[in-house]
Amino acid sequence: MSQNKFLNFVVNKNLFIVPVFLLFFILGTQIYDDYGFYIDEKFHRANGFYWLNYIANFFAFESLSQSTGIKLESINGFTLPDIAEFNAYGVIFDLPAAYLEIKLNLDDPLTYYKLRHFLVFVIFFIGSIFFYKLILNRFENRLVSVLGIVLFILTPRIFGDSFWNNKDIVFLSLYLVSIFFYFELINKQSIKNIILFSLFAALSTSVRFAGIFLPISLLFFFIIDKLSGRKDLNFKTILLSIISFLFILFITWPFLWNNFFDGILSSLSMEMTWEGKINFLGKYYMSSNLPYYYLVFWIFISTPLVHLILFIFGFTNYLRRAILRFFSVKAQSFHNDLWRSKNEKKDFLIFINLIFFMSILSFLNMNLYNGWRLAYFLYIFIIYFSIYGIYILIIKNKKKIKIIVSVSLILISFLVYRISLYHPYQSLYFNFLVPSSIKDNVDVDYTGLSGFHFLKYIIKNEKNFPVKIAVNSWYPLWRMNELLRDEEKKKIKILSHDKKFEVDYLYSNRIYDVDKRFYKKYDIPSNFEKFFEYKIDNTIIYEIYKRSKK
Repeated sequence: MSQNKFLNFVVNKNLFIVPVFLLFFILGTQIYDDYGFYIDEKFHRANGFYWLNYIANFFAFESLSQSTGIKLESINGFTLPDIAEFNAYGVIFDLPAAYLEIKLNLDDPLTYYKLRHFLVFVIFFIGSIFFYKLILNRFENRLVSVLGIVLFILTPRIFGDSFWNNKDIVFLSLYLVSIFFYFELINKQSIKNIILFSLFAALSTSVRFAGIFLPISLLFFFIIDKLSGRKDLNFKTILLSIISFLFILFITWPFLWNNFFDGILSSLSMEMTWEGKINFLGKYYMSSNLPYYYLVFWIFISTPLVHLILFIFGFTNYLRRAILRFFSVKAQSFHNDLWRSKNEKKDFLIFINLIFFMSILSFLNMNLYNGWRLAYFLYIFIIYFSIYGIYILIIKNKKKIKIIVSVSLILISFLVYRISLYHPYQSLYFNFLVPSSIKDNVDVDYTGLSGFHFLKYIIKNEKNFPVKIAVNSWYPLWRMNELLRDEEKKKIKILSHDKKFEVDYLYSNRIYDVDKRFYKKYDIPSNFEKFFEYKIDNTIIYEIYKRSKK
């Protein structure tokens, strides 16, 4: 048997993909508790118990109502938003996580937050399986699909966030599953595919309102069908999809139970009204007034070079074909010229997703917070076109499969090295071409993942307790204090920022709410010296300043 035939045999018999997913799952179960805790975890835990308590009262589950009430009362903090006022978030992750915490009788903060991290990983793992199935559904090539899913899993910022980000990664995963069933619906308009598509589209919409784009795009395709005289999508499919979507959205999102349309508007308003200052290339911008190139710039500096090159290659090839098709569109065959097969229709769906979201996020001043994690779901489309590029390379070079696989293994090894280098801060990854001058002038640890690591570092290295600490950045470090063991809490005393002159150590994750060039709020006192700087790949994660004995 020749080497190429042997390779095809191994790939076609699924002898590659099973080890890939098995290795990924085993790795995830071993490292999920290495990651830090971000500043909104406490709020989302409160969100889960708030709505679990609401449902318990609604259905008169007295025991559950009592348990959730006790849990809810125990969640407090002077910087924590009032959950009764900020209750428009979806519950598809927070509520089940809260229920599991009660059923498993978890009272230790470190344990129940790690449970939440593990659940995020499990959801992403399932989403990855569906992404593999989605790729296989479209390209019908197992080698392309295996290389594609490896590229997806080894996207550093997605990899890192998949162990803690219970908002953006959950949305990304649910959106992936929604697209898979959209593809299935294109293949076959069965009741099963309609219901499953509607289910996951509704669940993803309850996490991020962007999920509503898929049902809308289904209607868009139906209109194109009608204009071109085709009957690919029938009216019953559209009607059942929309009714199912709205019904499932309603029953899985308790915030909508009292007033569906007002609830939708309130949730959308809450997603769009956050406003804060963002450090971008050394200048501070309001989040609602960022430069139009902000998102594209972040994608390029925080995505591995191999992903970018493959994306550019795949996207430009698709775009060239789409443009040629557009200019040859005939009056009576608009539909037929935009896509000439079900697979091309799937490509067009991904294309309009990417163009639509890149456009509104870049040009309509949508609030992206610090960095671009709210738009991480764009990686679905970026990597899809990267895989499109891999597909073209393999189809056009069938006699060079061994070379392609060999080069792929080298690139995969480099990606694994880079991901392990950043562990456990892959969420803060920059590609190797990004200089320190850029890394030092953008917000890096904007979710505060380093806070718990800092506290453990001080406890391990300091000998004189209790230690007084203040935060010299815009970060509620005291939320991490509850994760310490009781004997560790006695060793740490966190003071307010205005008492920073009295403390032993100052901690800074370099995130500020004012422009340091013009305001002295975060100036380091003259009696403090830099004691420690935690860096990875010349990326500063956090700094520690110690009071001088002079």
